Amino acid sequence: MASLQILYQPQAVIHILILCLILELASGQDNRNNLLSLNMEVSLMNKANEFTVTLTVTNKMDKCMVVKMSIEDNPNIKYISAKATYTACICTVNNYFWDIQVSANTILQGKAEVVPAKNICPDDENIFPVTSYIETVTREILVSPQTGRCLT
Repeated sequence: MASLQILYQPQAVIHILILCLILELASGQDNRNNLLSLNMEVSLMNKANEFTVTLTVTNKMDKCMVVKMSIEDNPNIKYISAKATYTACICTVNNYFWDIQVSANTILQGKAEVVPAKNICPDDENIFPVTSYIETVTREILVSPQTGRCLT
């Protein structure tokens, strides 16, 4: 019983609360560093210098999250159909596609950003609360000086 009397002292209680807060913050930061995983594939289309870009976004958490996917602006890239920015509820794995034409050596950068949930995920889904996380992936596309065709 004497060992429990230490919990009645305000300083001991404050120390225990601070310790719990530190442990919670540390584990929360670990999770925040690994929310998403990105993979970008670039495949040649039928015409020279035209590619289909596939951005695969994998949610590494046990809760769904609203994510905005895009490709960064680049003067060497022309969008064949449209320069789309996707916003979706991602619970596991989703793929997003762009058809592009490349005019010169370039770095292609895909971006996924967790954004506030605005009625995008179904009501019964458990939504992850983070709204300021960004993950990027890059891929270099080279144009051959001999043929003018792109190499990946």
